Amino acid sequence: MKLSAAQVQFFWREWPKACKAQCWTKERGFTAADIDAKRKEMLARVGFNSLTEVDRVKGFTRVKNELLILKGKNIQAGIEGHTQHENDKRVLINFIVTDQIPCLELYVEDSMAYMTAILEDKNRWWKIDRPNRQIRLEDLDAKPIFKWDAKTQSMREFPSQLHQIQYTLSARINTFRNESNHTVHEMRTLAGLRCKCSVCIPTLAQDCATQTQPSDVKETQPF
Repeated sequence: MKLSAAQVQFFWREWPKACKAQCWTKERGFTAADIDAKRKEMLARVGFNSLTEVDRVKGFTRVKNELLILKGKNIQAGIEGHTQHENDKRVLINFIVTDQIPCLELYVEDSMAYMTAILEDKNRWWKIDRPNRQIRLEDLDAKPIFKWDAKTQSMREFPSQLHQIQYTLSARINTFRNESNHTVHEMRTLAGLRCKCSVCIPTLAQDCATQTQPSDVKETQPF
């Protein structure tokens, strides 16, 4: 959903203040074109080509925080951004370790070595400046990745490093599960995890391993 009129007004009210704080002014020798180029650079840093592409919630929050940083009020903006990314990071790592790894262990002898190989393959920068240890989940972050797309001449947002690992593991586990002819219910039960299939959802308070499992259980897990 595009920005509201109030949000657009906020941007154009705060943008001149940000320019003044950064000395991007006519008094400092900047032309109107120079100042407009700075605006486009700022929007590109948070993943947008123009203000018309910014959505009302997450997108506007990124733009607003960037304005705060430019105005020199970066402490709160930095804290908000860092806190959110750190929270997302903790949630993703916890999901991978407590939900995906137990499933992977059913099909792979050394699940940690298997995951480490994926981490190194997905993050080739690690091989360029590798410290004296293996790469770990904690070395990755949950920040979206923005890259310039030459074909569309625009910035594109890609999943974070941790999200990419989560998606890859999910796909691999799904393949292993299908090859083993396991239903999601069977896989999660064997892994000692709470099941979320259509039979177990109404009775999550009970141990799904004790439930009678029909042969036509509808699978609801995204594996």
